[in-house]
Amino acid sequence: MTDPTDTIDWFRHTAPYINSHRGTTVVVGLRQGATADKNFINVVHDLALMHSLGVRLVVVHEQRSFDSEALTLTNVDKAVAETLEERTYIERMFSMGLPNSPLHNARLRVISGNFITARPVGVINGVDQVGRGLVRHVDVAGITHALDGSAICLISTLGHSPAGEVFNLSALDVMGAISRSLGADKLIVMSDFDGINSVDGTMQRQMTVDAARQILETSDQDQKEALMLACDACDSGVPRSHLISYALDGGLLKELYTHDGIGTLISPDEYEQIKTAEGHDLAGILELIRPLQQAGVLAERSNEEVERTLDKFTVITKDSRVIACAALLDNASDKIAEIASVATHPDYRDSGHGERLVAALVDAARQSELERVYVRTTQTGHWFQELGFTMSLLDELPESEKEKANVDRNSNILVRAL
Repeated sequence: MTDPTDTIDWFRHTAPYINSHRGTTVVVGLRQGATADKNFINVVHDLALMHSLGVRLVVVHEQRSFDSEALTLTNVDKAVAETLEERTYIERMFSMGLPNSPLHNARLRVISGNFITARPVGVINGVDQVGRGLVRHVDVAGITHALDGSAICLISTLGHSPAGEVFNLSALDVMGAISRSLGADKLIVMSDFDGINSVDGTMQRQMTVDAARQILETSDQDQKEALMLACDACDSGVPRSHLISYALDGGLLKELYTHDGIGTLISPDEYEQIKTAEGHDLAGILELIRPLQQAGVLAERSNEEVERTLDKFTVITKDSRVIACAALLDNASDKIAEIASVATHPDYRDSGHGERLVAALVDAARQSELERVYVRTTQTGHWFQELGFTMSLLDELPESEKEKANVDRNSNILVRAL
């Protein structure tokens, strides 16, 4: 049985993500097979919940992938009919006010239409591609009008020409074109795989565009296509692309509203960053160090003192959330610095974040031509010794540093020469 406290804690932790995603434009691409999967009803529920939380949703569905095959006139008509049938099915699913579901008593407006202007692919290698087309123009004003009216915009992989022709389009091209044209905040591609695995088989939760492009050649075709789309979208200005499975119950919610996600996030820059603290990081730093101060692990520092020395702090952030921090309180006249307030969020302990921070501060002290760094600690002496610090005595510190020591804490002094 689920502990109600766990549910409450989870809900509290989603609050920053609910706030940050509200009002954003998210393009969700449903790859071939998504609507036939038994989990699709849960995908619909999750999309409805996202919509109710203020996300502006554009959903692109792929009935089937035509790759490079030419279509006969008969098959063109069949493909159009199948696509429209799937569109109708999705609209019907969004219209079901099922009890005990996010759709209960919901009044979801789903708008579909001729939002894509297309042109024919033409003749390739001597073969007329007939009904296959390429995206020529996206009706941004029409889609924006639908989103401004609190509708979910549902887009099929069909394009129309000014001459009244209809073309079958590549779903990946449509997803990319819409994301670029709308200036979407996110592109989420839902396929039949969970995400991108590394060589050793472990899931890659975050990747930069450069790192993703490096593994294109070793990826299978489906993953390669999704990776290329995600990278191209980021290159065109979409801040983040996500690759997740449509078969995973709650996949959308876990990817968007939890700290670590469930699939693979691709972004132009590192999702997890180490940087000098800024004003908006203050609350996150205080949240990390307060419990440790109360437990006697860290020395007491008032909120005012932390704010006054904020530029001395280095933080590791994940999705703009501070998950680790440490301060380098330098004393240039005595060529020494104290490393203080080393703290990591409980969810990320034993993940090497503390080691990364200490290494960064040691490098910063060395670049400032200091001769020593030291720490005062009551409970983590062995950990610092593993990082190259050695036990020392208070009397071996300069007078200016001795004054900072709180005798009541009876801290151990550990020093590392630079």
